[in-house]
Amino acid sequence: MRILTFLSFVLLLMHQSFSLSRAQCRSCEQTSCNCSGQNLTTVPEAPSTLITELDLSFNRLQTIVKNDFVAFSRLQSLIVNNNRIQKIHDEAFVPLTNLEKLDLSFNRLATLSAGWFENLFSLHHLNLLGNKYKMLGQGNVFQPLKSLRTLHFGGPDLQSVRKSDFSGLSVLEEVVFDGKNLRYYAEGSLRQIGPLKFVTLGLNGPFWGNQKLVEAILSDVVHQNTTLTFTDTWFSTEDQILPLKMAHRGGATSIIFKDVILTVSATMAFLHIMSDSNLTKLALVDTKLLLSSLRSIEYPQHFNCLEDIVLKNVGVPQFYNFPVFFLGPLVGMVRRVSLLNCKLFLWPCEYSADYSNLEYIDVSDNLLSDLAFSEMMCDGNGGLWTLQTINVSRNHLQSINSQLFTKLNKLKNIDMSGNAFHSLPATCYWPPSLQFLNLSSTHLPKVTTCLPVTLRILDLSDNDLTVFNVKLPFLTELYISGNKIVTLPDGVLYPRLTFLSIQNNDLQTFSSKTLNHYSNLKSLEAGANKYICSCDFLAFMTSPRVTFGDDSKSYVCDSPDAVRGSRVAEARLSVFECHTALAFSLLCSGFLVVFLLVAGLCHKFSVVWYLKMTWYWLRAKRKPKLKKGELEYDAFVSYSEMDSGWVDAHLVPELEQTEPPLRLCLHKRDFVPGGWILDNIMEAIEKSHKTLFVLSPHFVSSEWCKYELDYTHFRVFDQNDDTVVLILLEPIDKETIPKKFCKLRRLMNSRTYLEWPDDDDQIPRFWHSLKTAIKRPDNGNCVRFDNVDF
Repeated sequence: MRILTFLSFVLLLMHQSFSLSRAQCRSCEQTSCNCSGQNLTTVPEAPSTLITELDLSFNRLQTIVKNDFVAFSRLQSLIVNNNRIQKIHDEAFVPLTNLEKLDLSFNRLATLSAGWFENLFSLHHLNLLGNKYKMLGQGNVFQPLKSLRTLHFGGPDLQSVRKSDFSGLSVLEEVVFDGKNLRYYAEGSLRQIGPLKFVTLGLNGPFWGNQKLVEAILSDVVHQNTTLTFTDTWFSTEDQILPLKMAHRGGATSIIFKDVILTVSATMAFLHIMSDSNLTKLALVDTKLLLSSLRSIEYPQHFNCLEDIVLKNVGVPQFYNFPVFFLGPLVGMVRRVSLLNCKLFLWPCEYSADYSNLEYIDVSDNLLSDLAFSEMMCDGNGGLWTLQTINVSRNHLQSINSQLFTKLNKLKNIDMSGNAFHSLPATCYWPPSLQFLNLSSTHLPKVTTCLPVTLRILDLSDNDLTVFNVKLPFLTELYISGNKIVTLPDGVLYPRLTFLSIQNNDLQTFSSKTLNHYSNLKSLEAGANKYICSCDFLAFMTSPRVTFGDDSKSYVCDSPDAVRGSRVAEARLSVFECHTALAFSLLCSGFLVVFLLVAGLCHKFSVVWYLKMTWYWLRAKRKPKLKKGELEYDAFVSYSEMDSGWVDAHLVPELEQTEPPLRLCLHKRDFVPGGWILDNIMEAIEKSHKTLFVLSPHFVSSEWCKYELDYTHFRVFDQNDDTVVLILLEPIDKETIPKKFCKLRRLMNSRTYLEWPDDDDQIPRFWHSLKTAIKRPDNGNCVRFDNVDF
């Protein structure tokens, strides 16, 4: 018992480890995961988003277990074709109640289980082709699929189909049935479904060995409105074609041979069987036609209902005999002929002359040259009188000869794209009925007035155009994508234009102003251009007056650098880029406010004064300091011009005429004429033993006295000596001295200033103290004295 418990625990751990190590899909978008071709061996882990489409094709899945799709409950499409799946748990698809499409084709399923489909109430499309089952389950396997519209089933191993296999499929519209090795078919099996619109049958084996089985199937599926397709079959003899008489009896109107091999005899047998039938469309697609001798071939004469013949990718070993011999007796009766990629290089004029009812002809992807095409159109002089549409795209044409169409008065549509024209004629002659012209991918560098003015739709995509400016007053749709056009065409030239495609050009911008000339434009496709994402452009793109028909992801900014590579819908520019004038004005106003604020602070805290004095101080520091014996003056006198009377009458005579005489430096007498005043002030102060300030209210208001006081202030504190002598000529409030001279103010409060006395008896003592303060003593020390009040 303990051993069993231990083993169960180990198995549980292994299961959890397996779940944790489940692979992840490498390519998931918002609602879909493309996990095709990633060598997955298990269903990957579900992403965090709600996935509606999951593609697991071309991997190595072998088993689908019960809980593989629990996390994918919102799936609408599940593709698991081309894996190695051998087993699917009966409840694996239970969570997928919203599933509409399920593709299990080309796996290794040996049996089909009804349990898979019990909860697939919304399933519309089911593909079970290419598996190994021999029968379609045990009966009623599709019973729950009440909404199924398309069913693909069968494969090389399918051997029998029973009547109960399709019960419950009441709304089925399309069946693809691969029964190449089918041995048994219960008559009436597919008839119970009801009329089918599209039936594709791959019955190669039964066509060769069991024609009654083929007839039984055809009698069940052919109805008047059924499009019947035969695929993957080799029709070699007339006998093999005989079962198709059931298509004639059932009133089939459309028959397609796809991926088949047909001989001439089998083809003629088919035409005889379907002669005088309701057949309106006959198509040979991806088919090989084996030609033999064309002699003694008798063509049927009664195909009055046949209107449409399509031959696409038909391979003919003797292609130089094709398709003229095959179409000759038939085309004259039909209205639509398509010969696509059939190596057609010649169509004689005599055949065109007989095609009196032909309205549509498509000979694209062939080998027609200018000469051969001119022969086909009878040089514009006959045949194809009822033609309305002609497609001669991707041939070997090198010139546009509009005269080939001039007389076709019913011609409305011409497609000449994919040829190498390289130029347009200056003038052309088109039928007045022409409304659609396709000249895309024709290497045109410019357009001319060759374009017909009657056009409603014009396609000039993928050329080398740099401008487009031809007036087309009736044009409603214009396709000029894939060129080198820089600006939108002038809308005035196209007053009726409702749709414009100009993707992948050199277009840089457009706006509502540009589109105003397009009075009727409703839809615009202009992605994949190198856009300059200006503010006007981004504003227009957020609220356009037209509808953008292409993917918004294709609109990407190329400039400016700030938004390069961003989607236009997500790009955002700054206010400075969108409102430059306003932003510049605000910026300048901001700078002005900051400047005024800084200027005010500088003025309040004397920043300019400090900077200026620092500059003077640095200049003075660079000069060699004079020794006391080298000084020229005993004192430099700084005074206001308003006080010059006292200086000239009292100060100068008293100091310069004494014994011994003192030498004073006066600005009006000793400054160098023509020199800078500031330089003279600095020079005088540097060459003077003392600086004598005659203080008065006039001095405080004098600008030059302030400069002298400023520089002396720095000198005092740089040299740390007593070089300043203050004379208070008149009483002065110390608060009137600027606060930046903090140390001078402190000196006035403590020492070294003299006050001119009011008492004449005190004047001699004043002069004595002043001379003592100025005189240069022999020991070089400055004389210090306290404030003197006379």
